[in-house]
Amino acid sequence: MTSVTYLQQTDASWLRPARRADLTISRVFPAEPSFNSRMYRDIGGDWKWSDRLEWSEGEWASYCADPCVTTFRATRGGEVAGFAELRMSPCEDDPGSDREDPADGVDVEIVYFGLLPRFAGLGIGGWFLSETARIAWQVPGCRRVWLHTCEDDSPAAIPNYLSRGFVEYAREDTGCAACTA
Repeated sequence: MTSVTYLQQTDASWLRPARRADLTISRVFPAEPSFNSRMYRDIGGDWKWSDRLEWSEGEWASYCADPCVTTFRATRGGEVAGFAELRMSPCEDDPGSDREDPADGVDVEIVYFGLLPRFAGLGIGGWFLSETARIAWQVPGCRRVWLHTCEDDSPAAIPNYLSRGFVEYAREDTGCAACTA
């Protein structure tokens, strides 16, 4: 069993950007399911990401083709350094949200975010997260940017999220299908 922490920003003004890093961020378009699959395995391998390990090429292709899913590639010195997946969904009545009209707008989830192991600890993750959140806030109608993480993720994850202005709004000790085998 692992503890899952849910974090969010409900206003773009909450974003506290990190200092710019030597990193280029670009949208992966058209979708490249093999890129998402490779990043998921190469980054998530150290953090016990397991919910997508059995996905077929077709499942990856279907997921990446979803118009509500957007993938970003981070590169440094011409090498792929990491990725981020955003998923847009209609706002829902969420007990952690302070929205008055949850039916108006969209929530943007940072579904997956990470750096390849050789790029971790170089001081680029904060800026990558800053830019990912900034991009999420540019989605028309965005009312909230949120994510979840668990104890199996990098120990730098929660401090980075908090430093960027995300706040915890819920915690569960029931385990997380995306975080545990």
